Amino acid sequence: MVAGPSWFFGFDSLMEFIAFVIAIAIANQALKGYRLSKEKTLLYLNISFVLIGAGLLVDGLSSLIVLLEGARRGFLYAFAVGYSIYFVAQLLAYGLLVYAYIYQARSVTSPALLAAVPLLFFERNVVTELILIFLLVYIATQTGINYSINKTTNSMLVFGAFVSLVVAHGFFLIFIVAPIFFPLAHIAQLLGFLLLLAMLLRVNQPA
Repeated sequence: MVAGPSWFFGFDSLMEFIAFVIAIAIANQALKGYRLSKEKTLLYLNISFVLIGAGLLVDGLSSLIVLLEGARRGFLYAFAVGYSIYFVAQLLAYGLLVYAYIYQARSVTSPALLAAVPLLFFERNVVTELILIFLLVYIATQTGINYSINKTTNSMLVFGAFVSLVVAHGFFLIFIVAPIFFPLAHIAQLLGFLLLLAMLLRVNQPA
C-alpha cells in the first residue's frame, strides 16, 4: 500500500478533516446558490462536494484509527477501505462535474459511464491518481475557457481552484520520488477548496 511519509502521518488526517469542513461549506454555499438561482451547475457542485466531504471524512477517520491503534493487519485493511471510499467519492464527484460541463456544451455523452466504478479496494497509486487528474484536467480546461471568455473574478477563482486541484493530485502522484510533495499536495487541495468557497461566497452575497 502506498501511504504518505511516516513523519506526516497524523497531520494528513488533520488536513483531511480541515478539507472536509471546507468541502461541506462549499456544498452548503452551492445549495444556497442553487435555491436562489436554480442554476443546475450549482446543484452538481453541491452533490459533488457532499461526496468529496464524505470521502475525506471516512479517509481521515480510517487514517486516524490506524495512527491510534497501530499498524495491525485489521486496521491497515480499514485504511485501505477508507481510501477506497474516498477514491470512489472523488471519481463520482469529478465525473459528475465533467458531465455537467459536457451537458452545458450540449455534447452527447452517456451518464452510465460515470457509474462504471468497479467495487474494488483501492489504495493511493499511479492509476487512481491518473484517473482523477484526467477528470480534473478536463474540468480545469473548461473553466479556463470560461475565464478566457468572461474575464470575471468568479470565473478566475473557479479556474484557479481546479488548477490547484490538478496540482494537488499531481503532487500525490509524485510524492514517492520526494516525500515533501505529500504535504504540498494537501496544501494545494486546501487552496483549491478555499478558492471555490470564496467564489460561492461572492455569488451568494446580497445584491
